Amino acid sequence: MIVRGLHFSFDAHGDAALATLLYPGDDGRLDEARLTGQVPAIETGALWPVVVIMPGINVAPDSYRWLARRLVADGLCVVTYAAIGSLGPAGRGITPGIDLAALAPDTIGTRPSSTALGPLLAHLAELAADEHTPVAGHLDLGRVVVGGHSAGGTAALHNSETGWVPGLQAVFAYGAHTMVATALGHGEAAVISIPAKVPIMLLAGADDRVIAASRDRYRSDDGAHEPVRRTFAEAIHRQQGDSWLVELAGAGHFAICDPVDTTSGRSFLETDSAKTDPAVRELLGDLIAAFIAASLARPSGVSMEQLVDRPSVRHWDRR
Repeated sequence: MIVRGLHFSFDAHGDAALATLLYPGDDGRLDEARLTGQVPAIETGALWPVVVIMPGINVAPDSYRWLARRLVADGLCVVTYAAIGSLGPAGRGITPGIDLAALAPDTIGTRPSSTALGPLLAHLAELAADEHTPVAGHLDLGRVVVGGHSAGGTAALHNSETGWVPGLQAVFAYGAHTMVATALGHGEAAVISIPAKVPIMLLAGADDRVIAASRDRYRSDDGAHEPVRRTFAEAIHRQQGDSWLVELAGAGHFAICDPVDTTSGRSFLETDSAKTDPAVRELLGDLIAAFIAASLARPSGVSMEQLVDRPSVRHWDRR
């Protein structure tokens, strides 16, 4: 098996978006692809669940390719993407696709705030039905996991309503929370509940300087600023023992990125972000893989319970 990518574009409610679907390719049929580069999918006798990774602001999808490859090795299909849209006062750039009006106090939680998830999943359904694509008949869109980083993680959390995302089975987020900005009309340090009808995993770096530097968006007091922990404690009401909070020692906001693009976004807030210990990033990948396996009732070589006992885990909680 080799990991291959199928590239496509889609319309995220008016914003152009470029996506890549990574899938298990058949390395025994490379001769068929010598002219086209389109490697047929490997036949496993089973459909592949789909994992969507929603990007952080101005974080290119290549930063998440390592994670996508890690998950494809477990028999999953993974799609990364970047929409080019409004960043508010910061102009335009890479975004997970967010309808800010849907996050206002009178509308939040009543309709989807993601402008990309619906169109993306619809396009994946078309690819799965098109006999001319290498993934035809292989995608299980009834088993979808949505994950994200930073703003993409927040978008994943806010859109974890199963009625909005067909087939949704689980959600994970790194460096993300549901504390909402006062500029949207919310009170200071307000944490918004999320649907949590599916298992949720919040992952965080114990040395996240981007979240620390962003506190002015949410509050003006001197109180402790722990939006990820507060999201787990206050925003998730599911109590079935399958939702997790895991904080990693020695990890910053961009630990989930490899490579870290130092030319874009706010990586300058963590000048050593490109030097994340590879063992910490490997643990991060293992945690995500184990969480997905447990949420989809698939076999896994290691359990969440074993992983959170590792020395690199600074703090964890479960509910």
